[in-house]
Parts: sequence; C-alpha cells; structure tokens
Amino acid sequence: MITLTELQKKSLRPWSSGAFLRSVLQGESLFPLEITFRKPSGKVLSQEFVKVRDWIALLHSNSKAVKGSGYRLDYRSINHQQLGTQRLPQRIVFEHREDWLGFIGKIKAFRQFDELAGTTRRQLPELMPWLQEKPLKALELVDSWPRLLKVCRYFQLNPKPGRYIRQLDIQGVDSKFIENNKGILSELLSLALEPEDFDGTIAGLAENGFERRFGLRFDEPLVRYRLLDHPGPVTDITVPVSQFIDPGTSKVFITENKVNGLAFPPVPDAIVIFGLGYGIQSLSSISWLKGKEITYWGDIDTHGFAILSRLRQHFPQARSLLMDQATLQAHLELCTEELDSKRFTGELAGLTPDELPLFAALKDNTYGKNLRLEQERIGYGWLLDAL
Repeated sequence: MITLTELQKKSLRPWSSGAFLRSVLQGESLFPLEITFRKPSGKVLSQEFVKVRDWIALLHSNSKAVKGSGYRLDYRSINHQQLGTQRLPQRIVFEHREDWLGFIGKIKAFRQFDELAGTTRRQLPELMPWLQEKPLKALELVDSWPRLLKVCRYFQLNPKPGRYIRQLDIQGVDSKFIENNKGILSELLSLALEPEDFDGTIAGLAENGFERRFGLRFDEPLVRYRLLDHPGPVTDITVPVSQFIDPGTSKVFITENKVNGLAFPPVPDAIVIFGLGYGIQSLSSISWLKGKEITYWGDIDTHGFAILSRLRQHFPQARSLLMDQATLQAHLELCTEELDSKRFTGELAGLTPDELPLFAALKDNTYGKNLRLEQERIGYGWLLDAL
C-alpha cells in the first residue's frame, strides 16, 4: 500500500528526470499521468482491515475530490468472502498538468521554465537543442539566463572579438559574470555561433581554453630566457609567448629549474629557456623552434621524463641532457623521494632507447622507493662536462 510520501516521490519522477520539461518543449503531453502502486490483496484485507480502511481514507482525503486539485482516485468493487463488498483504490491518476504540478510543488518552477523557453525560442532558437537536453540545468540558471543570452547575442554580432573579457561592453553584464560562467557559456556559444566563428578544436577551460576557443585575448604564459653568448647589457628577457621571436641562435636549451637557468654557463650561439615545468606546452605554438637544435634538462624522476615526452610531441628533435643512468648512479646519495601523488605512472611515447629503461626503473623503484634526482643537486662540473 503506497504511502503519501511514496506517492509524492513517484509523482516527482517525471520532473526529476527532465522527461516532463522535455515533453513540453516537444509539444507533447504526459497526461493523464497514472501512478502505479501495489494494491492490497484479499489476505491483507482480511488480516489488516482497519489499516487498509485508514489507508483508503488518507488517500481519499488528499485526492482531488476533497482538495479540488491533485490526483483522481479510481476505485473497483470486490466481493470478499468475509467482509462482503468492498471498494478499493484501483488507479491514481493526474488528469491535468496543473493538478500534478500543484501536488509536487512545481507550479512556480514550471512557469519560470516556460518563460525561459519562450524567451530563448524568440531570441536565440539555436539554443533550443541545449534546453531540450538539459532542461533542469537551464532551470538552475533561470536568474542568469537573460544575461547568458545577452553574451551569446554579443558574440553573434561580434565573433572573435580579439579583446580581453574585461573590455567586452555588454549592457547589464559585467566581466565577472562571464569569468564565472565560462563553462556554460562555452556550451551555449558553441551552438549559437557559426562553425567558422570559433575554434572547435579547442575543448575545456584549461590553459585559457575559453578565450582561445572564442577569439578573446588573455594573460598569456610568459617565457623567460637568457642569451648565453651575448655581451649585454640585456641578457635575461621575459616576454609573452606570442612575442617570443627568434633570437637568431641555432641552439636552444630548456631547463625546468629557474636557478639552473640563471646559472647556465655561456654557450656560443645559444639561449636557455627556464622555469616552465609543465608550462612547456606553451612553447608548442612557436613554429621557429622546429628549426632549432633543442636540448632539454629536467629532473631525473617520472615527471621529468613525462615533460620531455610532451616536449617531443611538438619538437621531436629535442635531446635530453644529464637525464641518464650514469648521472643518477653518481648522485644516488643526493636523491630525494618523489611524492606518490606527484608520480607519473603511465606510458610515455617518444623516449629514446637509453631513456626508456631509466624511466621504467624509476616507475618500478629499481634504485629505491620513488627515487628523484633534482637538477640542482647535480654537480655544476657535470653540467660543464656535458656541455
């Protein structure tokens, strides 16, 4: 026998699943909506007659027949051997949408959604497929929806604006709103804009993904490098990635550690880039590096080789420096332990036949648990000899 709590829960399912709101957008109707429930058997009726009688009375007192709205209770008559003719609930039905919405307490929410959908259909019909897919998400955004539509309309009229978000002049929309809603805006703009008006190859928000996808300016990663054979006075230079122009040298050293970059010795016809870590990915857009002799010096640990592998995805000519077994074994007493949470335990492509066994040994703890040899622990003389 269904309780009022269970009836409420079952009645709410078409709303919670989004099925009802989708049906509205499709111009379909779920009504009359029947709620299934288990009917009491003849045995239960005999043994728990008072309980069944009270249950029937409770259902009836909360039905549309008594309250004026809500569910309709249909009965059927049975002839019981002991109790005689009895009328038992056979069907619980919501005849109309308003009856059901009032019962589940969603009248206001539906009105908000209906208004939101109507506005979207008039102003930006391109977003209707998103509403169809995520109606409940749209309802969560009901207060923000007018501003989201304004942002979409702005980009339709000004695709790839080439400005910082702070420079977008959209009436009633401040830049903080856009910053805080990049995820949902990315989904909406991808539907609102023509394919040629955004870069569909860029996904996610990492590394200024929103700005790059929709043609906005952003605070670019900085590249710091030193000229290793320049008399001065300026040899230590930091520039945005897009302004990193070819310094005219044939050799490029890349070192993960900042201090090692500052202390890197003079080398003819060379520069050293330093302090990037996993930010090395930002170098991938610099096409002139493809024609350079690149040497990478990273920590001898799992992440050092992971960074080297990532670098070679864009610059396969890159060689490693002091990332070999001989260097590790000569400095074993100076090794530290790589944190479990920081270790890279996947597979790496692009390592040389000499590097791959060392990477495997680090993963398998062949030389010690989570062994790590940081660059700055290697003797400076080793660097001079290697160069």
